Amino acid sequence: MQNHIQIAYTDNKARTKRWKYLMDYGAYRKAGCVKKFLTTRPEEVEEAVLQAMRNRIEQLTIAKHNAEAPDSDHEALRTDIIKIDEEIRKLMEKLADADTVLFDYIQNRINELHEQKWELDKKMQTMCRKRKVIDTKPLEEPMKQWDKLTVQEKHDVAAAMIDVVLISDETGIEVKFSI
Repeated sequence: MQNHIQIAYTDNKARTKRWKYLMDYGAYRKAGCVKKFLTTRPEEVEEAVLQAMRNRIEQLTIAKHNAEAPDSDHEALRTDIIKIDEEIRKLMEKLADADTVLFDYIQNRINELHEQKWELDKKMQTMCRKRKVIDTKPLEEPMKQWDKLTVQEKHDVAAAMIDVVLISDETGIEVKFSI
């Protein structure tokens, strides 16, 4: 069940001091959480999320750099596909001169090669999807100047990167990214 945590404030009687804490509104629902107030401090969450965002940008930058380098597995697959295409082409040339028995043999071999090529194409497409490069440039500069950003600008950067932040006293702080 998704809980909704919000920041709540409490002042002392003289209103000279204010405390900030996290309140779990999931405790007010049927079969909701047991605790209404988390011991995790809002400042801890903010720092953990900021650090996770910085780590994510670094990971994406490294992945982008690695994706630009030639991939030996990708090249090996492409070489295998070219070899299979060449063998199919040679077999197709022999079909015109083949008798019935040889024709069946060539046709079976072409079907096998076509199946191998299809499997290799599938592997290559999977590799290409995994290597999808995300443009981090629009996020890198704001992350470098984080302390100079307004609250709205920080919110916009975080919203562009993060799907959800899960906070629990039991499991800690988990950030799930959309990028």
